[in-house]
Order: sequence, then C-alpha cells, then structure tokens
Amino acid sequence: MSYLPSSYKKAELVSGTVSIVKQCFPRQILSADTVVIRPHYVGLCRADTKEIIGSRDIPADRGPLFGHELVGSVVFAGVNSGFREGDLVTFNPNVTPNRTTGFAEYVFVNGSVDELDQAIVQVPELDIVKNIWMPEPFACIVHATKKLLELAKLPRLDGKRVGIISAGCSGIMFSMCVKYLGASVVVFNRGEMRRNYVLEQELLTDKEIYPLSEVGNFRDSFDVVMVVPTIITPSILEKAADIARTGGVLHIYGGTREGDRFLTTEVDIDTIRRCEQIKPVEYQGKRLRVSGAYGCFKEDYEEGFKLHAEHPEHFPLEKIVSKEISFDEFSALMMSIATGASDYPGKVVIKANPESWL
Repeated sequence: MSYLPSSYKKAELVSGTVSIVKQCFPRQILSADTVVIRPHYVGLCRADTKEIIGSRDIPADRGPLFGHELVGSVVFAGVNSGFREGDLVTFNPNVTPNRTTGFAEYVFVNGSVDELDQAIVQVPELDIVKNIWMPEPFACIVHATKKLLELAKLPRLDGKRVGIISAGCSGIMFSMCVKYLGASVVVFNRGEMRRNYVLEQELLTDKEIYPLSEVGNFRDSFDVVMVVPTIITPSILEKAADIARTGGVLHIYGGTREGDRFLTTEVDIDTIRRCEQIKPVEYQGKRLRVSGAYGCFKEDYEEGFKLHAEHPEHFPLEKIVSKEISFDEFSALMMSIATGASDYPGKVVIKANPESWL
C-alpha cells in the first residue's frame, strides 16, 4: 500500500456550507471488507443541492446522497471484497454499506461481500472517462421507466403519447427511454436555457419541447405524464393532471416530501414514489392513476450500459454533460448552484483526479 498517499482532499457539508478539507489518509480502516475508489469524474445532482439547503428528506434506510454519482478506479480491494485493484467502477447509493462522500479524491466503502457486490458496479465501457456520462442517474431512469410499465401493465409504449414536465437531465433521459419504447414525447420546461440546450445538442426537436407556460395547449393530450421537477409543487401537479387524458397515468419521479398529497385528495404521493405504488385518483371529474418510482438496482446499471452500447443513436448520454470543473472549483460552484446564484442546462461533472487517467 505504499502507493497510497498520506493525505487527501474531500468535501465536507456542515450546517449548509460545503468546504474542501485536507485530512490524513485513513490506512487504519482498510480491511478485508474495504474497497477504496479513486474517482475520475463525480457528477453534481439536484439531490446534493437539496441536502445542502435542507429541502430533502433523508431516508433512514439509505442515508444521505451527498456525492453519489461517480466513475472511478479501485485502488484498494480487501481480500473479501470481490474486487481487484484497477477495476473501473461506479456506485449505487441505494445500497447502504458504510461509505464516504464521492466528492473526494478517494472514496471508502466498507461492507459485506453481498453489499459491496450490489453497491459497487463494474463499468464495461473503458472509454467512459474520455466520453463521460453518469451511470447512476441513467440507471435510476431505466428503473423508473421499467416500473412505470410494470405498474401500469404496459408491455411497451408503442403509439402512446408521453408528456414530460422538466427538461433537466432526468427529463431528457426519460425522453430517450420512452422514445426507444415506441412513444412520442413532448417535454415542457419553464426556463429557456434548458430548452435551447437540448435543441442545440439535438436531444429533442422543436416539436418535442415547449415552454411550461404552453401546457394549456395540450390539455387532455397524453396517455402518460412524467412528473420530474426537483421539487413537485401543487402547481406542477395541476399542470400534469390537466394534460393527461382520462384514464392516463401520472408517473411521479421528481422530489416529494413526507406528507405530500395529490392536490385536493388524500392520496400520499411521497409514499407512492418511495414505495413504488400506483393509486387511482379523481381530479375535476377526470379519472387518473398516480404511480411512482424511486432508486435503482445493480441490474438497472447493467441494462443502462447495454442500452448505451447497443443503441447509441437512442441514448447519446454524453451530450447531457454541459460543464466540467476541477475539484478545486467544486465547493464554490456547488454553493452557487445550491443558493440559486448559478445554474447549468445539463450535467455538471468534476474531474476529481484527471492525472490518474490522462
């Protein structure tokens, strides 16, 4: 282990403030059940910013997400871990071994062999560090799309019309999945910056993306409405219900909090999302079903890699990355995004250790 450093840098989140600290490399915690990952890239997620400002409920069974999107190489693998030094991996935060934040030069994961097998996922695309995209959010979208089909008892989406509220990273990945499954799609987004970005990157056509203010022109139009915003408000739910057809499905993926209800009903949308349920609702005389999805599994990562490799024309995930920064720039930019002073149209990624693979 002489190749491991004496110290390393990591991010700390304390009382709503993110800072970079330098600390001793904890060789004393390395055991037979430990994996140490040196990230090449780490993605910034809206869930990270919500944890900074305290607007995200942290599930007791999964813990905080702060720093969970990453692609890196294993630099230490305990003899019981099932991994080897040099393995290219990503991470699934929906499994809960003992782990440190991904916003760091090194990430420490400790758990049983079964936990490690599910939490640390091998990356089959060796060129991903040159054409970066984030496997974790795509695995979540793959899972959520499969869960929609399962709950709504739909074999595919051929001929269906799907509306998606939000043109953030998740909304765009949803659009890729539902079009691959045979649906037509229209995405609505409030801000012009994201609408322009997806058009410039040719991720959507001008017939597939509209301002959120134009949802009134699409009343009763969609068989499925994906509700994806970082924070799902009553206003967003009203718009989703308005554009859904009678008998349609509202699929809740965006941010909910404990106690959130579907508009004037007692239907608990936070439970529907976190427990992946489907419930009937009625809104202004319209019969609808509300479903939800949350998290992902190792097999969703594996399916995501397969989709990207075999159908790159359907899943140009690299185009979603809109900004790369250095680790030294991270804390200032993260705080700027969390407080609303800055925003970016796609995924922001940190080059955590570029010298380790260039």
